[in-house]
Amino acid sequence: MSTRRASTALDHGGGGLQLVMTAGPAGFVADQPAPAGLDLGPTPHEIVAAGLAACTAQTLRLYAARKGWALGRVEVSVTSSTDAAADPPEHFERTISLDGELDEAQRARLLQIAEACPIHKLLTRGASVGTTLTGPPLPAA
Repeated sequence: MSTRRASTALDHGGGGLQLVMTAGPAGFVADQPAPAGLDLGPTPHEIVAAGLAACTAQTLRLYAARKGWALGRVEVSVTSSTDAAADPPEHFERTISLDGELDEAQRARLLQIAEACPIHKLLTRGASVGTTLTGPPLPAA
């Protein structure tokens, strides 16, 4: 069973697009590139891409360890792009680099396993999002 931990974004209301983020035990800044933002941190799309990269690497590491394979260094790079004319308009391009004493069958299997990473599945299958609004009610007109 997975543990649920909230990820948060806090806009202090200073007028910019910089957000104080938390994800698990980590804290960081999210932003937008100049001129819209100050480019102090990753954009939301870059955060999603990083999640896909991390999940892919962890999934490959866990699978190789379970099989006893000599998987060395794993590097996963993900870029995102948007094309309004495409369906779907969002595209993530993932590049996986594997080091270690792996034969071609093992490398091919790890490529298949990358498709089973939970974030890959979430992005390709979709998810539902529920929203709750909190805070003081607006004064009556």
